[in-house]
Amino acid sequence: MWFFATAFTTGAVVMALEILGSRLLAPVFGSSLFVWGALIGVILAAMSSGYAAGGWLADRRPPGLVLTLLLLGSGVWTLLLAGLGQPVVFTVSRWIHDPRWGPCLSASVLLAVPAFGLSGVLPALLRLAIADMGHLGRHTGAMIAISTIGSLAGTWGTSFYLLTWLGSLTLVAVLGVILVGLGLCWWYWAVRMKAALLVPVLGGLGALSWLAFHPVLVQPPALHQEDSPYQQVRVRDIQGLRFLILDNTFHAVMWSGNPVHLALPYSQMMMAALGLTPQPQYGLILGHGGGSLAKWLARYWPELELDVVEMDPSVVKAATRFFAYRPPPNHHIYEQDARVFLQTTGQRYDIIWVDVFARHLIPFHLTTREFFAELRNHLTPHGVVA
Repeated sequence: MWFFATAFTTGAVVMALEILGSRLLAPVFGSSLFVWGALIGVILAAMSSGYAAGGWLADRRPPGLVLTLLLLGSGVWTLLLAGLGQPVVFTVSRWIHDPRWGPCLSASVLLAVPAFGLSGVLPALLRLAIADMGHLGRHTGAMIAISTIGSLAGTWGTSFYLLTWLGSLTLVAVLGVILVGLGLCWWYWAVRMKAALLVPVLGGLGALSWLAFHPVLVQPPALHQEDSPYQQVRVRDIQGLRFLILDNTFHAVMWSGNPVHLALPYSQMMMAALGLTPQPQYGLILGHGGGSLAKWLARYWPELELDVVEMDPSVVKAATRFFAYRPPPNHHIYEQDARVFLQTTGQRYDIIWVDVFARHLIPFHLTTREFFAELRNHLTPHGVVA
C-alpha cells in the first residue's frame, strides 16, 4: 500500500501542477491556445525524459535513495515555484515577447523539474517493489493503473474543487509540502535518515515552506483576487481608475469620480445602437464584465427590460461588489454560456450587445456563422446587434 500511495500521489501532483501552471502564466501570457500548448508540451517532454532517467538511475543506485532524492528535489522545487513563480514569469515576459515561446520558457523553468522528478519515481518504485519476476506484468500494470488514477484525481480535484477553494499559489505550496513530506518518509523508511541531519534538513525545509506560503509578488496586492473555474479575476485601483482584469486582460474600467461614465471608447460606441431601432423595449448583453453597459442603461434608459449573460459567477460578484452595479428589478442576470442561453430562451430582443471578446482571447464558438444566425433568430423585426 505504501508503494501504491506514492504512485497515486505523484500521479496526482503532476497533473495538478500542469493545471496550476495555466494560472501561474495567466497574469502575463493569458490563457490562450499558445499557453496550453506550451504547458502540455513542456510537461510531456519532462515526463518522457523523467521516466527514462528514473529507470536508468534505479538500475545503478539503490532505488530507495533514488526515490528519496526525486521526491525531495521535486518538493523543494515546487516550494520555490510557489514562492518565486511570479517574478520568474514577469522576468521571462520582459525578455521574450513572442506569445508562443514566452510561455514555453516560463513553463520550462517553473514545471519541467518537478514533472521530470515525479515521472522518475514510477520506474524507481517498480524496481524497488517487484521482487517476484514471475508476476512482473501484473505488478507493473497495477502500479501504472494506480498512478493514472492519481492523475485523474489530481486533474478533477484541482479543476473542480481545490483551485477555487485554496487559490493557485496556496495550492502549489500545499503540493510542495506533500512532496517534501513524502520524500522524508522514504528517507526514513528506505535510506535510514541519520539523526544528525534531521535538524538542519527540517530547518531548511521549514524556511522554504514559509517562503512558499508568503510568495514574492512583482505587482502590489490587488484590491480583490480570485481563482474562478474559468480564469483569474482581479480588481485593481490605478490613478483614480478601477480595473477589472481577467487573466492578463483589462475587461472593465470605472472612473471613481463618476461610476456610471463609460470610460472605454468602444463601450460608448456600442450605445449608439439605441438610436438604430425605434423605442427599444427589450435588450440583451452577452458578456457582463464590470457591468459598465448595464449600469449605464440602468441610469439613462431605465425603462429597458434587460437580460445580461455572464458565464463566470465570480465576475458577476466582482461587478456588484467593486463596480457599483446594482441590478434594478428589470435587469436579469444569467450565469451561463452565451450560446447556451440563446439556445434555451425564446425571448426576442430589440438590441443585442455582444461584449465577449478581448484582444486575442476570442471564444471560438461565439465567432461562427451558426452563432450569428442564432443572434438573428432572437432579434425583433427591427432589432440590431452591436
